[in-house]
Amino acid sequence: MVEDSKSDKDGKKVKKESDLKKFLKKRSFIYLMATVVFIVFFVPGMIEPSDLEKKLAENFESNEQKIAWDIIKLYKGADDNGSNLFDTIITQIENAYSNEKILKHNDTFLEISVQDIQEQKGVGFYEVNFTFQTYDDVRKYIWNVNIETEEIIPINDGARKMIDIVEYYD
Repeated sequence: MVEDSKSDKDGKKVKKESDLKKFLKKRSFIYLMATVVFIVFFVPGMIEPSDLEKKLAENFESNEQKIAWDIIKLYKGADDNGSNLFDTIITQIENAYSNEKILKHNDTFLEISVQDIQEQKGVGFYEVNFTFQTYDDVRKYIWNVNIETEEIIPINDGARKMIDIVEYYD
């Protein structure tokens, strides 16, 4: 049987330190330094915005414009299943530039603008423009959105293609 305490010269009992505590005391500085290195070098990368969020420029003047963009961004097709329209666009762009990380490139720029077109089309209509610009290409996607009915009407071929992908290829 192991004794938990020993008697010293004066007859007082001294508690024996456990092996685990000895082990941790000897290496505590190493563990502390490893924790500091992890916090300094790795945690900021986990917290900072993604490359996509850094590149995205949104020009909204009203809440209705933000609603129109959210309708486009979160659209998942008639069955409301699968990936959303924004993720589909980003996937298509990344596939077109498969040999490079295009969203990390300094010359890559994403812009979203929403214009009120209620005078021309009727109440609730907004035109949503998504522009993707790289060092060698500019792609524009334009939709008309009715924020009251959440109807999306693709205006150009790029926007129509993205809607078709979301609708039929999920």
